[in-house]
Amino acid sequence: MSSPVNKVRNLALAEFSRAEIEARSLARRGLFIAIAFLVALFAFAMLTVSGFLALSEIYGYPLGALITGGVLIALAGIALFISSRGPSRSRRLEIELANRNVEQARAEVQLELDLMDRKFNNMTFGLFSTKNDGGGLSLPTILLGAVAAFSPKLRAFILPLLPFLLRKK
Repeated sequence: MSSPVNKVRNLALAEFSRAEIEARSLARRGLFIAIAFLVALFAFAMLTVSGFLALSEIYGYPLGALITGGVLIALAGIALFISSRGPSRSRRLEIELANRNVEQARAEVQLELDLMDRKFNNMTFGLFSTKNDGGGLSLPTILLGAVAAFSPKLRAFILPLLPFLLRKK
């Protein structure tokens, strides 16, 4: 069995790997959206100019400007199409593996923490337990009971809190 520090380190590495994959994917998509926005902006400018020229001259320069604007709009559409595609099969598998590694590392860390908690409870006979797992009362519950026994005014304040302390988590 490896140490808890190694398990926490493995969890951190798995989380970092998954976050890095997601960040790369978002950055790539953001780049294509930015390109599409710029191309669409240029297309709008060209179409505006071409519309003006089409109205001022019949079929000279405007036809070239309309074709240029149409090509720019087509490029913006292609960039948006590329950015809207889902991840490729290999990217999905990579993300699934990263998620599986993170879940496995989390489970190992949780198992190690539960084991350490059980060992601590066994060493202290459950007196310092913060969880009420049915194996006895926790130390805060015992202390509150002792304080409530000394003062009727405190008892009236503490008794409504006891159901919250005694419930199983």
